[in-house]
Amino acid sequence: MFFGLTAKMCFVVIVAIFILVYFITPRKNVWFPFIVAVALFSVLAFKIEPEASDDLALYFHHLSFFREGGKDAFNYAISENWYEWKTYRVSAYYFYLISKLPDNHYLPAITIFIAYGLMFLVLYKAANRFRVEKSYLFFACLFLISTYWYYDIASGIRNGLAFTVTFACAYFHLVERKHIPFCLLGYLCSCLMHSTGIIPVALVIITVLTLNTGGKFIKYALIFGLSAGGFLINFLAKVTDNAFIQSIAGRAENHTGSTILETGTMFQVNLVTFIFVSALVWYVSKYIINGGYSQELKRFYKYTLIIIYFLIGCIFSGLIFVRFVRWIIPMIGALFFMIGMQLQKNEINRTPARCLYNGSSSDVFRLRTRGLIMILYFAYTAVHFWYALEGSSLNWIHF
Repeated sequence: MFFGLTAKMCFVVIVAIFILVYFITPRKNVWFPFIVAVALFSVLAFKIEPEASDDLALYFHHLSFFREGGKDAFNYAISENWYEWKTYRVSAYYFYLISKLPDNHYLPAITIFIAYGLMFLVLYKAANRFRVEKSYLFFACLFLISTYWYYDIASGIRNGLAFTVTFACAYFHLVERKHIPFCLLGYLCSCLMHSTGIIPVALVIITVLTLNTGGKFIKYALIFGLSAGGFLINFLAKVTDNAFIQSIAGRAENHTGSTILETGTMFQVNLVTFIFVSALVWYVSKYIINGGYSQELKRFYKYTLIIIYFLIGCIFSGLIFVRFVRWIIPMIGALFFMIGMQLQKNEINRTPARCLYNGSSSDVFRLRTRGLIMILYFAYTAVHFWYALEGSSLNWIHF
C-alpha cells in the first residue's frame, strides 16, 4: 500500500491528477501536465514489487549481482551470454549502469521515465507543429494512456523500450527532420537492446527506401513480408556465423510459421485496437494526403501504412503482433486522431458550407460522421481503460 492505496488505485489517481492539471493549464504551458504525468508514473514504477515469475524479478537479481560483483560480474554475464548479451550489448550496459544506483527499483522507474517522456514529447511536438487544439491533444493523451501497456514495459523493460525509442526516433527523423544523428543512435540502440528491436527499425529503412515508390506491390510485399523475412533470415543463418543473424534466426523460427490465430482475451483486445486504429488512419488519410500539408507528415503517414500492412502480414505471429500493438499502435492512434481531426476542422473552417458536400462519397462520409468518430474514439478510450484495470497486466502490479 502507498498512502493507503493499492498500485492499481495509484495508477487511476495519477490519470485523474493528469486530467485535473491538464484542464487548469493554459495551452501555451501544456508541457507542464506531461511532466507531472511522467514523474508520477515513474514514481509508481519505483514502488513496484515484482512477482517471482515476472521478468522484473529476474532483472532485479541481475542488478544485485552486478552491484555486488562489479565489472567482474558484468564480464562473467557477458562471457556466459546471458540474454544473448554478447550480441545485445546495449541491453547489458543498460542494466549494468543502473546497477550503479543504490536501489534496483530505479530500473522500472527510469524505463518508464524514458518511455512516457518520449511519447509525451512526440505528442507535444506534433501538437505544436500542426497547431492542434488543446481538446484534441487531451483526447489523444487519454487514448495513449489507456492503450499503452504500462506494466508490460515496466516489467519486461527491453522490448517496450526498443519499440518506443524507435517510434520516437522515427517521428523526429521523418517529421521534425531534427537531431538526425541522435535518431540514428536511437535506431542502433534499439537493435542492440533486443532481437525484436530490429523490426520497427527495418520498417523505417523500408519507408526511407520507398519514399518515392507507390503502388500495390509494396503493400502486398509487406503483408506477406514476415514469412519472406523468415526464409531470408534462415538462409543467412546457414551461410554466416554472425551472432546477430543467428539470434534473429532463432527468434524468427519461434515466431513464424504458425497458421493458428490466437484466441485469448488479451490478444483479441490487441486485435480490436489494431483494427480500430487502422480504421482511424484511413478516416484521416484524406486530409493528410490531399490536403496540401507538409511532406514530412506524408512521410510519416507512409511509415504508418508500412507498419499496418506489416502487422496484417504477421497477425499469426502473436508475439510480434502484440508488441507493436501495445507500444507503437497507441502512439499512432493518438497522433493521427489529434492531427487528423485538426486538419479536418481547418478544412471545414476555410471551405464555404455549400462546397463541403460536393466531393466524393468518401469525403462526404467523413464529414457527416465527424461527430460519431469523436464519440467512438472517446468511448473506445474509456472501454480500454476499464479493460486495462480489469483484464490487462495492470492486475499484476503491486507494492
